[in-house]
Amino acid sequence: MVEFTLFLINRACMRMRYAMEGENILSTNSSCKMRILVRDLLKYPNGYLSRDVLSQTGATVLIPSRVPINKLIEGLENPQRIVDSLEKMSVRYLDIEIPQGANDEDVMLRVNEFDPSVTIIDNDVTKNAMLVMEDIFTNVTINEKYSIPKDDIEGLGRTLSNEVKNVSQIALGLMSSDSDLYTQSHALNVSLLAGYIAKKLVEAKKASESIMEKTTLAGLLFDIGKTVIPKEILNKRGSLNANEIEIMKGHINASISICRESGIMDKDILEGIATHHEKYDGSGYPNGLVGPRIPIIGRILAVADTFDAMTSPRVYKAAVSSKLSFNFIMSANETSFDPDICEIFIAGMGVYPPGSVVELSNGVTATVVSMSSGNLLQPKVEIKENGQPRVIDLAAEKLFIRRSMDDEPGERAAS
Repeated sequence: MVEFTLFLINRACMRMRYAMEGENILSTNSSCKMRILVRDLLKYPNGYLSRDVLSQTGATVLIPSRVPINKLIEGLENPQRIVDSLEKMSVRYLDIEIPQGANDEDVMLRVNEFDPSVTIIDNDVTKNAMLVMEDIFTNVTINEKYSIPKDDIEGLGRTLSNEVKNVSQIALGLMSSDSDLYTQSHALNVSLLAGYIAKKLVEAKKASESIMEKTTLAGLLFDIGKTVIPKEILNKRGSLNANEIEIMKGHINASISICRESGIMDKDILEGIATHHEKYDGSGYPNGLVGPRIPIIGRILAVADTFDAMTSPRVYKAAVSSKLSFNFIMSANETSFDPDICEIFIAGMGVYPPGSVVELSNGVTATVVSMSSGNLLQPKVEIKENGQPRVIDLAAEKLFIRRSMDDEPGERAAS
């Protein structure tokens, strides 16, 4: 009877989905993916199921995916019966997506109207940088020369460094990672993140200004050695065995070798690349360096590398939310990471970085668009009012963030 009830709901919803897909109603530039308890389904009227709910035999679609929940329950006298029916089938969790409804450029237009001081990386700069990175990573092993065009990579490093100098926040300027081009996009993102951390260290008078351009270039090059690692190891699903781990660790020496072969001989850059897997407590590799004995560029790269790796999807893992990545980095300061660099990173990015989907104290769902200076817990957010987006300052509106909706229960939060 339970499955039959859901099947009756499904017939109307399937027709609705086909009509909506024909009109491209669900086309969005980004969405927040999350796992929720079944009993909370009706709390997310703008969300939609990421995948179909199937009968226990798997032969019948009971509730189709990609139909907004508010459309799913439209016309039902008692919407709660959907929830009750699913619970009777012992369904505990549902995977849903909540459209954010605006791309970075649209968000920035509204933020600039609200606060012209907020600036991000030029989208054209990152697109062009990605093309250069694709060429460099693709051609690095041609004819087994294992070298890169020194002038091109150094020119790109200067361009990105100058760009980072002129932005107030970095998160919205990062590239989304394509699985086939992960190593390239990861290097670009780490370059931008590391350059931004270096910039903040310079502003705090904790580093000399010369470090910024060197750090940005080191970010582009620190993983170039992965081009010589066998793809079956690089993209292996599941844990690496002891031999594979040693092969993977070899990317550090390969990166340094490629840099030297290409004429990149700056001591600070090479030391930064050599030490980006060292840990602050001495438990890292290759040399088990401790604390300040790790060169500062290596310490910066460690934080930037970890953050982007955690927030990027890979063939062997799902992406982790920015909030959970921040929590991990802060929990590992003084063990894996330099606490000063962690503090600078969080202060520069905010506890809820741009792009985070959050629930406000008034129950409204919002997307974080930028930090409020000196107030990490009450950023500027975008909300929808009567279907129209509006940017508000939480401090001015006397609102606060109740929770990050990027965080999933239980298993992911512990990962």
